[in-house]
Amino acid sequence: MKKNKKSKLLIGITMGDPCGIGPEIIVKSLKSPVIRKMANYVIIASEGVFDQVTRALKMPLRYRIISHISETKDSKLPISLLPIGNLKSEFIKRKKATAEGGELSVQCVIRGINLAMSGHIDALVTAPICKEAIHLGGYGYPGHTEMLRIFSGSERVVMLMVGGKIRVAFATTHIAIKDVPQSITVESILGTIVITCNHLKQYLGIRKPRIAVCGLNPHAGEGGIFGVEEREIIIPAIEKAKKRGIGCDGPVSADTVYYKALKGDYDVVVAIYHDQGAIPLKLHAFETGVNITLGIPFVRTSPDHGTAYDIAGKGIASPLSMMEAIKTAVRMSKCH
Repeated sequence: MKKNKKSKLLIGITMGDPCGIGPEIIVKSLKSPVIRKMANYVIIASEGVFDQVTRALKMPLRYRIISHISETKDSKLPISLLPIGNLKSEFIKRKKATAEGGELSVQCVIRGINLAMSGHIDALVTAPICKEAIHLGGYGYPGHTEMLRIFSGSERVVMLMVGGKIRVAFATTHIAIKDVPQSITVESILGTIVITCNHLKQYLGIRKPRIAVCGLNPHAGEGGIFGVEEREIIIPAIEKAKKRGIGCDGPVSADTVYYKALKGDYDVVVAIYHDQGAIPLKLHAFETGVNITLGIPFVRTSPDHGTAYDIAGKGIASPLSMMEAIKTAVRMSKCH
């Protein structure tokens, strides 16, 4: 969606799991004058859930209920709510994974993706969903990243986590550790490197990104002593990336690469599996980390934490990661 210089961006925000902290951190974020000034927003959510959350938090949030996204153009309020489904109060109060919550959270995400793909919104920010809940709801998606790939029709997507001084791109996402070795190929590692490099150039203005690629095994395989994946898959991918003019080092042992990244030696680290990248990033910037999906034809960000059922409904959830996700979406949309 192209905007003239005077019009504000329209950012879509999906509710996430209605039994988790998603609705709470959205309300808290949109109460911030800084966030409200940055863009206009459409919350894709259950009206009943948001009404209950705002009353429980004693944080009245002014928004207009709309039946079609086109109505945002006529609204004088910066915040609109596009109702999706409904959820009985008894389910909202459970604060755990439910089939009903999973079903509703998936429907919100699908609607958000469709709005982004059709150009009705400039970016999509997604509140946390629960993988157990969406499975209980009858869906087999491992998480947001896979849903975004499927419903956007993208061939390959990359999950990028950003927080503090660290950026981590993932060669694989939500799969079991035992499945990682057979899930990586020369082309999949190369694809991750290329997509990540292009993102850093387009959205961050880094002309020559410096990329470190982790090894899969301890000490990056130690020359084949601890495994052959580095020699047979990761090194060939790095060599192909270098032939394309990409500044790429590795395989670098995962136990030292993040120290080097923090010192400023690298602009981004490519992790081979989820915990190899998520643990150091969350240790470094748990409250302000942002998850970005690369390789899709629109901007999508999210907080890098989960549904936090244990504190849901207590009014103590921090909105900082959600606020950073919104700010990142706005910044990226201006470059898109």
